[in-house]
Amino acid sequence: MNRQIIEAKNIIVINLLYLGDLIFSTPFLRNLRRNYPTAKIDLVVNANFSELLANNPYVDHLFPYNKAWSLRESLAFAGQLRKGQYDLGLNIHGSFRSNVLLTLINPAYRVGFANGFIQFALDKRLKPLANAHMVDVYLHFLRDLGITDLDDEGLELRVSESALRQMDLFLEKKLVSPTTCLIGLNIGGTWPTKRWTIEGFAKLADELQLNYHCKVIFLGSSGDLPRVRKIVNLMKTTPLLATGRTNLSELAALVKRCALVISNDSGPVHVAAAVGTPTITIFGPS
Repeated sequence: MNRQIIEAKNIIVINLLYLGDLIFSTPFLRNLRRNYPTAKIDLVVNANFSELLANNPYVDHLFPYNKAWSLRESLAFAGQLRKGQYDLGLNIHGSFRSNVLLTLINPAYRVGFANGFIQFALDKRLKPLANAHMVDVYLHFLRDLGITDLDDEGLELRVSESALRQMDLFLEKKLVSPTTCLIGLNIGGTWPTKRWTIEGFAKLADELQLNYHCKVIFLGSSGDLPRVRKIVNLMKTTPLLATGRTNLSELAALVKRCALVISNDSGPVHVAAAVGTPTITIFGPS
């Protein structure tokens, strides 16, 4: 292993990807901390999802980066981090933007995924593991650094006590007892080919409530509300609605209270898996 990697005491990690990919990076962060127990480890993440890692015990400082920032704002952000004088920078995102950001932060030794011209800004260039789950892609990144002491404990997401209390109060107001079999349904998806039909979800929700004596609760963001309303209008039974009523921390707390989450291929199902809730994922042609 390179000496600059072995002796690193001040590490910056960049991951500007989306909700699921951020959760998939939690084993990477745990194993990085395991191998650098006394190092300072900071993380730059997509600001839209940063609150999910606010309680991560393996990161010293979390720096949310807003992809909507102007060039001036991005330069100012990088300038502040440059003052951290990092001796090792790890870019597990690999986009042009994230590699430019890493270059501007200017750690002494830079490692990351990259191709094209920007790869020359890295001291060590890595290729992502092909045809593999993103958890394995990130762990292989560590192996390529020369780190072989890796655990196999899976995803990890710490849920805040305040969010758990908020969701307990929410369910209490809806007359849901702690012993109720609660099943979360997430009907959203980035594009139409990731979304199961409204008729399918309506029939499923009724089946769960009529024949399995469970209470269905719809999850998701406010953007999912129009489809949820169409589903509810097709149903014979009455579900609970949490759609558009939770932030990401509260979503994690709510799915932790569920016995099962059934979802399209989208972020909330990864949140559920990370907090230990059983999941069923519906995959479309994409």
